[in-house]
Amino acid sequence: MAAVTSTKTIINWMFDTSFDSLPSDVRELARLAVYDGIGSNLACSLLAVAHSMYAFTNRVGGPPDCTMIGFPNRTSVLNAAQLNGMLGHADEVDAIEGDGVGAHVLAANLAAAVTAGQMAQASGKEVLRGVVLGYELTKRTHAVATALSAETATTAGPAATLVDAGNTMGATAAAGIALGLTAEQMEKALGLAAALASGITPFAREEGHMLKSFVRGGVGARNGVAAAIMGQVGYDAPEDIFDGSQGFFHSRLGVQDPHPAFTDGLGTDFGLRSIVMKRVSAGGPNQAPRQALTELMAENGLTAADIAAVEVQVAPTGYSTITNVHHPSIEGRDVLAIAAVYGGTGFKEAHNVKYNLSPEAVAMKDRISISPKEEWANRDRFQAVVVITTNDGRRFERESVYRRMNASDVDDKFADLVGMRAGPARAQELADALRNLESAGNIDQVMALCELPAAHIEDF
Repeated sequence: MAAVTSTKTIINWMFDTSFDSLPSDVRELARLAVYDGIGSNLACSLLAVAHSMYAFTNRVGGPPDCTMIGFPNRTSVLNAAQLNGMLGHADEVDAIEGDGVGAHVLAANLAAAVTAGQMAQASGKEVLRGVVLGYELTKRTHAVATALSAETATTAGPAATLVDAGNTMGATAAAGIALGLTAEQMEKALGLAAALASGITPFAREEGHMLKSFVRGGVGARNGVAAAIMGQVGYDAPEDIFDGSQGFFHSRLGVQDPHPAFTDGLGTDFGLRSIVMKRVSAGGPNQAPRQALTELMAENGLTAADIAAVEVQVAPTGYSTITNVHHPSIEGRDVLAIAAVYGGTGFKEAHNVKYNLSPEAVAMKDRISISPKEEWANRDRFQAVVVITTNDGRRFERESVYRRMNASDVDDKFADLVGMRAGPARAQELADALRNLESAGNIDQVMALCELPAAHIEDF
């Protein structure tokens, strides 16, 4: 009898796992992740990067099959997946991985599931199932790379090469489930996806977040849906793509047998449990210092005009990110200045120059300093020390760990972002639909609520 490969182990588990059989906390996380993700995507449809991709989809055209979130007309399933995936990481308002394994996994997986699901007129429950299982496959490819990096004592190498390629593999699974592929078709689709997977993301060299959002979200979603449809119509590819010579891991990491991390704990340990949804528009390492700053200001009745200086310490890995990536939702001093002056989610303020380049914001930024806390070298990105000194000599200090969002927090964020983008009535209608997505008979009815007249961040 032939051995059961790692590839078939993963696929067989997927097809034996219904949404109802998932642990209750994983089902709830899936609901919240989709709810939060769609809200974030709608806000991001205001950005210049979204309008650039929208111009591309209109230029190449296609049948009006699927929704482009935040835009009025429909387009082909592949164009819609690419645009919706790009929206998923067009700003740093989207979810991130709390365990540091992979990056922005939800963006491509969510777009692939909802867009392919709309094409197939899938139920909300199947779309949610696709998100969970696609997310799981992505996280497990990332876990292999992370384990190999640790074993070889490298800080980049294996882990860096699989961040975005893994997102494509998971997006293929998410799309395939939403499309109703058989196990055999899914195996072919994953083989095709391995050839389509991308990877180069020099995001520290850009200020517009365009390539980063395209590779981490748009490419994975588009190629994942393409691979799933190709598998569905019978396009051939080798089986057992995660195993053996010239397979996914061998071609990228040089190993023929997947690391045990690929299948260990399958069905018990769920990658979605590591997801961190963000209250505000800011990179992961900014979440704790922003939280501490705004809490100290609120508790002590401070305004930006009261503050003489803000000193921030973060873990060295986070420090590197928020001081070297010059985007207003990532650069730490920008994020904190916007928070001190305006509060709120910081989304429109990060992207509209009348806010982020206002005299108040610019002056506040000059009073903020950020440094690495070297003794936190092995700690994660979600903690910080913040010290505020006021003009009258008072001093307030807080060590803060970012608090994970609950359902009420997601409600508040959604109402703020989608209320701004679509108005309170449409925001409430869409919130009700997403909260009850599990009972939706056809995802198309929910996606139709995401179709809005085009608008620009400068209008807000």
